[in-house]
Amino acid sequence: MKSSLIETLDGQFSVPLSCMRKIRSFVAKEMDAGLAGRKSSIAMLPAYCDAASGREQGRYLALDLGGTNFRVMLVELPGFGKPPRVVAEAKYRLTPGQITGTGTALFGVIAGYLGKFLKDHAITSEIALGYTFSFPVQLLGIDEGILMKWTKDFSASGVVGRKVVAIQRQALVQKKVRNVNIVALANDTVGTLQAQAVLDPDCGMGVILGTGFNIAVRVASRRIRKETGAYRGKSMIINMETGNFNKVLPRNHYDRRVDMDSGNVAHQFAEKMIAGKYLPQLVRLVVLDLIRKDHFFDGHVPTVFCDKESFKGWHMDVFEAGSKEAVQKLSQELFGRELTPVERRVMARVCRLVSRRSARIAAALIIGALTRLERRSKQRMVVAVDGSLFEKYPGYSRVLAAAIRELAGPAGKGIRLKLTKDGSGIGAAVIAAVVASGNTNLVR
Repeated sequence: MKSSLIETLDGQFSVPLSCMRKIRSFVAKEMDAGLAGRKSSIAMLPAYCDAASGREQGRYLALDLGGTNFRVMLVELPGFGKPPRVVAEAKYRLTPGQITGTGTALFGVIAGYLGKFLKDHAITSEIALGYTFSFPVQLLGIDEGILMKWTKDFSASGVVGRKVVAIQRQALVQKKVRNVNIVALANDTVGTLQAQAVLDPDCGMGVILGTGFNIAVRVASRRIRKETGAYRGKSMIINMETGNFNKVLPRNHYDRRVDMDSGNVAHQFAEKMIAGKYLPQLVRLVVLDLIRKDHFFDGHVPTVFCDKESFKGWHMDVFEAGSKEAVQKLSQELFGRELTPVERRVMARVCRLVSRRSARIAAALIIGALTRLERRSKQRMVVAVDGSLFEKYPGYSRVLAAAIRELAGPAGKGIRLKLTKDGSGIGAAVIAAVVASGNTNLVR
């Protein structure tokens, strides 16, 4: 195995401090453009609510749609800053045919599963629902929005450019689900921010680092120059849609190939360098290059690398940080044999290059967003983070935190990354509670 190719890969996947500083600077510029309604790769979509107060109470439904797996939750909010409690939860899986068929069919399936949840848990009285819809949506208000485009390989027809909640409500009627009132439409990143804000008033940012990537940030209303309807709050949460950021990113030819093979070519450049959905695809392309150029795996392409979806994120987990026994067990499953010491080291190295680059780019985007954040405290800033990449990938949260400190300097000492599990679901319930109670501190 030649070392020269690995050294080349080191350069292709490096994100030096100078690059992070450029990204931070351009993030701030794109945020300002987005808030003013000018052309920008960061949409800066108003969420029509401020951070939660912690006084919200009652039981509320949350429907969390962010990928092929979606869930329905019944959440109890005790108020007084106490943690929300998930009373009941169910997960359902959408098929490739459902996410790429018609919008009518897709939302009909979702309505059917929601009806099943209500029946399974004997919920018969009217109940408010917060809908976490983790795709780029132009909100028209707190409870309605227009789908701008599909991401994450969704392509259901007849939905882009239309009102999402209206389509879902129609599907509920058709499925005879009559006791659900959709009162809030939220992005999962906004929901993550809200789920932590209900516990900690210093939380002003939500981040998703899982299958996808995005940031929501609390900004002063005076910064928002585009139309926000009747909203009159002094601050508002903004769904940045940061995954679409496309300035000064250190893209290489592997990134361009992932983009060309995706279902949304020329979009979501940052997400394709950061998110868990795409990291295994990058590793696959690098390994194929090593096989072709340096006779890695004896020049033979293992079946797991023949399809872009076969190599998984959890495979990366094992190869980068698993024990020798775990690596060899997985190798037997994927390749039909144990790896040689050199092969183990190369697989670990490639996974590490891809994952570390992800964390450093994410850190630059987070610090860029913090430059426009409206703080409640000058001493500390809590960043709520949800997603399997941050929670489970070996060493990812540590590398992210270190990169944030490196870029932020002394100011980084007051930044706290808080894992906010199930934030997208609980946050949707929090927003539903705010709306249902008529709390004008958030929505005016």
